[in-house]
Amino acid sequence: MRVLGERGAGVLDEPISAVMTRKVVSCRPADTVAAIMEMMTMGKFRHLPVIDGEKVVGLISIGDIVKWRVGEYEMEQEALREYIKTA
Repeated sequence: MRVLGERGAGVLDEPISAVMTRKVVSCRPADTVAAIMEMMTMGKFRHLPVIDGEKVVGLISIGDIVKWRVGEYEMEQEALREYIKTA
């Protein structure tokens, strides 16, 4: 998508090898959300392949991370509300 934006529709006729990312950054299933967030932020990535051994087992997106973080905040807020109710 980046190359399409930079060079226009003519890029669609080029071989994928001309525009693909050659040094792919990936993560592992055991990596923490914090570590993945840092990789995405530092590398300005929106997606990371998840590699287990030599096999691609998934793809994680920034949307997945945001959804998980929002869920964490909601659970924390609910726990605080419950704590305040019982204090």
